[in-house]
Amino acid sequence: MSKTAPILLFAIGIFFKGCASHPVVHPGQLRKNEKVYGYALSAENIIPILWFRKGLDADTEIGYRIGLPISGSGVDLSRVLMRHENKWDVMNIAWSLTPNNNYDITYYRFKEKEGRSGIFKKKKKKKASRVSWNGGRFMVIPDGVNRDDKPSLRFGFLKGGKLSDRFGYELGYYHDFNAMPLGSVFDTEWNLTGKKYEESNRLDPEWDGRYVEYDPMFPGNGKGTPSEYSRMTGLSIQLFYYLGRYDKKDSQ
Repeated sequence: MSKTAPILLFAIGIFFKGCASHPVVHPGQLRKNEKVYGYALSAENIIPILWFRKGLDADTEIGYRIGLPISGSGVDLSRVLMRHENKWDVMNIAWSLTPNNNYDITYYRFKEKEGRSGIFKKKKKKKASRVSWNGGRFMVIPDGVNRDDKPSLRFGFLKGGKLSDRFGYELGYYHDFNAMPLGSVFDTEWNLTGKKYEESNRLDPEWDGRYVEYDPMFPGNGKGTPSEYSRMTGLSIQLFYYLGRYDKKDSQ
């Protein structure tokens, strides 16, 4: 029990620090009116979200996310821009409802290859396609926790993959270059709150006050939700579970 406790605390800490949300991709091709659904666990939401995707045509699909009770909900639209053998590029535009409401524009590059289904290859003999993807994301938080007139503009990269027919993951980080220097992302002395805030590196004269107005936490005394300027807001960790095809007739 003593060995698992730190892991559980770390996981709980991650889930409570997220303040943005992003679309759940379906790494495959949906036919017109075909629907798939599932749920997702992420660092952006404490409670799992339900997601649904519907094919509008061979190259276009729309996605919906429903958070419980509301946070994490959103809508997005994907369009295939180019296909070449086992690779295809997708543009996605998304809006998410969170404490830091955000808009995303993401360019995905997917790649499919043959492999054994399931995470443990030695135990699985059935072959199935495996899909991985990389992407670049531009993210805008126009009115976040701090609710001032300076939006958070973030850019970063992501990587994801479908581990099996049912499970997938995505990792990403999107940096606000106005909120803190990129080289200080792993600096534990940056973005301190409370009494240590006044002595933190972010107030150092060498930055000419550039980062002083970007409060990493609200209300700035070490309590509250990470603001739109916090580095934690740019971190994305998602685990997907694909439940399969969704049809209203099946639920009757």
